[in-house]
Amino acid sequence: MSSILAIDIGTGSTKALAVDKVGKELFSASESYSTYHPSRDFSEQNPEEIFSAVKSIIQKCPPEIKSNLSAISFSSAMHSMMVVDEQGVPLTPLIIWSDLRSKEESKMLKTSSVAMELSVKTGTPVHPMSPFCKIMWMKKNMPDVFSGSNKFIGIKEYIWHKFFGCFEVDHGIASATGMFATGEFDWFRPALSVAGIDTKQLSKLVSVYHHNKMTNSLPLGELGFSKPIDCVIGSSDGCLANLGSFAMDPHTLSLTIGTSGAVRRAVRLGDRNPNGITFRYHLDELTLIEGGATNNGAVLLDWFSKNILKEKIDVNTFIQRAAQISAGAEGLIFLPYVFGERAPLYNPDVSGAFFGIRQHHSIEHFMRALLEGIGFALYSIAELMENESNAWSAIVASGGFAKSEQWVQIMANIFGKPVRVNQYENASALGAVMIGFKAMGIEYTFSTDPMKVFEPEVAAHQEYKRIYSVFRNILTQVQDNLKDLSNQV
Repeated sequence: MSSILAIDIGTGSTKALAVDKVGKELFSASESYSTYHPSRDFSEQNPEEIFSAVKSIIQKCPPEIKSNLSAISFSSAMHSMMVVDEQGVPLTPLIIWSDLRSKEESKMLKTSSVAMELSVKTGTPVHPMSPFCKIMWMKKNMPDVFSGSNKFIGIKEYIWHKFFGCFEVDHGIASATGMFATGEFDWFRPALSVAGIDTKQLSKLVSVYHHNKMTNSLPLGELGFSKPIDCVIGSSDGCLANLGSFAMDPHTLSLTIGTSGAVRRAVRLGDRNPNGITFRYHLDELTLIEGGATNNGAVLLDWFSKNILKEKIDVNTFIQRAAQISAGAEGLIFLPYVFGERAPLYNPDVSGAFFGIRQHHSIEHFMRALLEGIGFALYSIAELMENESNAWSAIVASGGFAKSEQWVQIMANIFGKPVRVNQYENASALGAVMIGFKAMGIEYTFSTDPMKVFEPEVAAHQEYKRIYSVFRNILTQVQDNLKDLSNQV
């Protein structure tokens, strides 16, 4: 039976998922790699480590599954940027979404007359996450590399070039660069002019359904294939998570918490006017994914464990300890902006803080407040996308947090809406599988029945509504002070 192998290139790992056309999972695996922080505000990865992970995970797919594959389909994280020469050799590390080195360029742009036009036309808010801002930083701080660059590309483009020897970028990844004209399927020339580059320094734009056939015997043999295999370029992990969560109704939110977090919903091209605050990225030629992302997802659990607890504990243990404390953490509130913030603040200098600390608070109270702070930050993004004519009525969970019933219940209580958990754990990879089947012209039928639905608990939701109001008031009053403190480090 026909099947697709999805390769989902994420921030902390690359995941593989093979699924047949009736939705049966045949194979899954993951390969981790590191993020490096050579200087303050720098977040870099080694593209060769990621390419090795991609090859390794494909090699692990059993031969009997490979023999029936119709294609390999790709998903990847957005906002990465690196410089390569004409042969595709890296001249820089991969600068990823969480890198804040270009915050001065971002601040300058946000106060300029072109800021709103850039955000509205490209669907990418002005922020250091975007390759657009990263290129501006490089022009100023690495002029020799900038002037000698052949291409500015992201990680999926790098891997695609490794396999096929050409620089191509899908509309999904391109639409998150800050340099792509939403709905026009072309590079946005005014943004390129500001960045100081031209279209020759960017990859060729292609559909998310674009596919190449891998025929070279060297990569085929290395990856364990005995015959040529089609590869579908796919889209971005965030947009594919909506597709793979079956959250394609504009009244359904996709809620993802992994290393970072995001709230998204699908809209048809032309259905809604952009507001310049939420992002609007292409899933494909007809559908946009609107939403906002936070820097501060499950990475905060790791940060708290290493720096406060001084021990490494797994996510389940962390949540179980936090769950010992009742909703509201008995008066303790956490502003979760330890790693700066994207939506809705778009402030790389804001920082985290605990408020309301009293003598009865234990370490478990702090852990509970941390989980709730992540939830409040995501809820503040959801508020941007709700109005009388476009209210959301249900939520679909994806990402690592969906494995924890206690964490999902906390989010249902904060949002006050049912949260559905589907049977497929990796929504982004499943979305890539679906794109792969469509690209190859193969009909598929997947079950959309949820594995479980978490209903909000009335008393807890009322408590969270009260606390969220306090959370917002505190943030309004102290945001500038937190920024000042951050700048003192």
